[in-house]
This record gives sequence, C-alpha cells and structure tokens, in this order.
Amino acid sequence: MKKISKYLAILFIALSFSNCEDNIETSDLNYINFGKALYSTGVDVGATTTFDVFVYTSTTSNSDRTFGVSIDEDATNAAAGSYSVPTSVTIPANSNEGVLSVQLSDVNLGIGVNKLALKFDATEGLFIGGETAINYIQNCNEVTGTLDIVFDGYGSETSWELLDSEGGVVASADKGTYADGQASASIPVTLCGGRTFTFTIYDVYGDGLSYPADGTYTLTIGGTVKASGGGDFGSSESTNFDTN
Repeated sequence: MKKISKYLAILFIALSFSNCEDNIETSDLNYINFGKALYSTGVDVGATTTFDVFVYTSTTSNSDRTFGVSIDEDATNAAAGSYSVPTSVTIPANSNEGVLSVQLSDVNLGIGVNKLALKFDATEGLFIGGETAINYIQNCNEVTGTLDIVFDGYGSETSWELLDSEGGVVASADKGTYADGQASASIPVTLCGGRTFTFTIYDVYGDGLSYPADGTYTLTIGGTVKASGGGDFGSSESTNFDTN
C-alpha cells in the first residue's frame, strides 16, 4: 500500500512539472492579433472620421513595441482616397493593448459598402493572427420624391435611371416596364440628401415622348423639381442635380 502511494505521488509531481512547462511556453509566445475580424461604420457626407481598431499581444514589455501594418490590396475594394492607414501600430510599455487609428473620408463614396482589409507585416519570431476588415458606407439622410411620367402613347419604349456621382445605379426602370397605351406613371423615389445624381430618360425609338402626342416627365425631390422635360428629346435626355 505504501509503494502504491509513493508511485502515485511521483506521478503527480511529474504531471505538475509537465503542466508548468506548458504554461511557460504559452506565456512566452510572441503573438499579436486584431481585436475583431470585422468592423462596420459610416462616414458623414463631406466629412472625415477616425476609426480605432484595437490590437492585442500575448506578452507585455517594459518598453514600447511597434508592429508593421499594411493593406491587403487583394481583399480591399474601398474607394481610392477614402482611407488613410498608419504603417505601424505601437503597443505601449507594460501593456498588451494598442490602437490603430484609421482615417475614413467621404471621397468617391457611392452606393454600397467599402471594404478595407488590414494585416500585420511578417516579422521573424512573431506569430500573427488573422486579418481584420472595416466595412464602411456614406451615411444617408433620406429624402423622398416622385418621378411622374405622362407617356406619348408608347410607354413600352420608355426607360430611365438614376445614377449617383460614382455611376452606381440608385433606381431604374427598363424598357418594357410600362405598356403601350398606358397614360401615365407615378413612381416614388428615395435618395440620400447632400449628394449629386444624374437622371436620364430614354426612348428606344428615338423620338422621345412625342408620338402620337407629346408626353412629359417631372422628377420632384423634397418638394423641388430637379428634372423635367418632354416632347421630342431624341434617344435620351440627362439632368444632373443635387439633393442639398
């Protein structure tokens, strides 16, 4: 019985040393990672904002540490000129947390999401976590309105589209949406305030809204007429306007 107890004690001590060695290896691991894999935010119209990405290390040091950061171009589709990223992030002395401050600007931001992917630079002896991404959009204060069309008798020939300043289609109707003999249509429209748009109306036959009788179109946003016309405008007619 004494021998069995002795062997159990030796086994317990051996396991204890093994666990201590594992803990030492883990705490000494030089590891860095972003706080989150994905962030989401918005940028006000015409503005620039600072967005903080938190960074963590597995160890601390009695002096500041700097780690290289770069943009993953293959995974980034953000509009050119809409972001500025520091080339490094600093972990202060006696801390395992740092902040990477990224500037996001309303430059060339159209509709849709802009993705900015970031990664750490490879460094000898440094274990690196996964990348992070910031998904950001231009904040939108919605304004509503109506597109009113009086057809010329051949509604199937008429189509139209609303484009943002980057050429993104905000709203549209293809040819054939409306029927021949249809008298008119009133289409609700919702846009973002403070932006520039282009409205274009098309006629596939090439005589506008003119046969057998003249038709008209009027785009009204927030109570203000932004585009209007009618009659023989040929194959298309475009108007640029803003929603200020």
